[in-house]
Order: sequence, then structure tokens, then C-alpha cells
Amino acid sequence: MTLRKFALWTACLVFGSVLAIPAVDAGESIKVLFLTKSSGYEHSVIHRENGELGFAEKVMLDIAEENGLFVVPTKDAGLLHPKMLEAFDVVMFYTTGELDKPNQKDMSSAMNPANRQALLDWVKNGGAFVGSHTASDTFHQWVNEDGKKPYIDFVGGEFAWHHSQQKGVLSIVKDHPITSHLKSPWVIADEWYYFKNVSSTFTPLLTIDTKQMKEDHYKNQEPYPVTWIEEYGKGRIFSSALGHREDVWTNPDFQKMLVKGIKWAAKKL
Repeated sequence: MTLRKFALWTACLVFGSVLAIPAVDAGESIKVLFLTKSSGYEHSVIHRENGELGFAEKVMLDIAEENGLFVVPTKDAGLLHPKMLEAFDVVMFYTTGELDKPNQKDMSSAMNPANRQALLDWVKNGGAFVGSHTASDTFHQWVNEDGKKPYIDFVGGEFAWHHSQQKGVLSIVKDHPITSHLKSPWVIADEWYYFKNVSSTFTPLLTIDTKQMKEDHYKNQEPYPVTWIEEYGKGRIFSSALGHREDVWTNPDFQKMLVKGIKWAAKKL
């Protein structure tokens, strides 16, 4: 498939928003499949109205070209199969729930259960995965015979709870190109997830100062990672708990971190 045909072909992948993808040559751009399927609660930043893309999807398209990305947003989890993965450099999730279950709200197709493992294998063999905010609130029920949760182990942590949206005081805990533009502490308002079943192999980039939070449920915890990276076989994972609010998606520091996280995962940073 030529790059020109790739661009035209991807226009047909966007569920309900064909015209949103420009029919241009993808060139050397990093090709990102941005899945925003919700099999549970749907966040406002990915909600589509009257056939228009969600807020976060529009932001990704807005920042794509100037940053060397070619983004295809979709709510169709059925697209995640081995042949489709071969056409992309990065898979990005803003998802909730069990993606192998249908969503009656948007009528998008569910992921074939066999392709859950195909995604993990694709990353292990050199693909790139980016988790945004709710990616940790996905595939809670996927449990192996040995009692382990393959996707949770893969993404780095499992959503446990959150409280009120509030300003968080974030500290840079590792010098890394992804966060090199940030000043520590970085203060930004968002909805702050707390995690269980946290991976022991990921590398934290940002932690949140729990003592600055409003509720005791946070204050009783030690500072914990909200953004991290991981080498996964031959592939890479970048994940960040930020991204609940519209003003986070328009924040230049967040956008820059997200772009660099995508590029790092794709080994292009």
C-alpha cells in the first residue's frame, strides 16, 4: 500500500467522521491509531455529538501535522487486529471498560477477544502504546488462569479511585526528554486517578504531591506516579493519568509532553 493510498484508506476508518481525516500523503509521519471507545463511562473530552469528533480527538488532529504525526481517531475497537496494527506505528488508548464488549451508545464494534493478546504481542515485537488518562480503567475483567491481569500488567497500573478535580503539584522524578520542557513543580488542575496493581518495572517520570491534595484519601498516600514509561520487549509504552479536562488538552505543556511521549514510544524522539 502506498502512503497516498494509506491516507485515503484511513479516512474510511473513522467511525462517523470520515471527513475529519485529510486525504494527504502520510509521508514519514508517525502513524497513530487513536482509540476512544468507552464500554463504561464516557468522558466528555471524547464524546462525539452530531457526527463530530470529540474534543481530544480534534486536539490530536490539530497538533498532528506540525509535530510529524498522522492521527486516525476511531471508536471502533474491532479495528484492532494484526493486519490493521501493521499499518500503524502507535496505538493510543483513551478507553474505559471491557473493549471486547459492545457499546450500545455509539454502536461501535467490539474487539475480538483474541486480538487483546495480539495488541500486547504487537508492542512486545516492536510496536508502541500510549495510554491517556482512562487507559488504566480498561480490561479490568481480563484475567488469566494464573489470576494475573495481562492488560493491567502491560499498561502499568489499574484505576482504583479518584476524588474531586483539583490542582495537582507534580514533581519531575527522572530527567528524560519527554519531560525536559517542564518546570518542577508543575501545577495543573485535573482529575487525579489513584492506582492499584502497579507495575514494578515501569519508570516514573512525574509523581503527585499527595499532601497538597484536598481529601484525606489522597493525603494518606505516599506521592505516587501519574506519568511513566516502560520498555516492553522490543516495544515501548508511555502512559499518563492526565487528560480528564478540556483545559488539560489545550495546555501547551501537556500537548508537548504527549507529543514527545508518542515520539519516544515510536522510537522517533
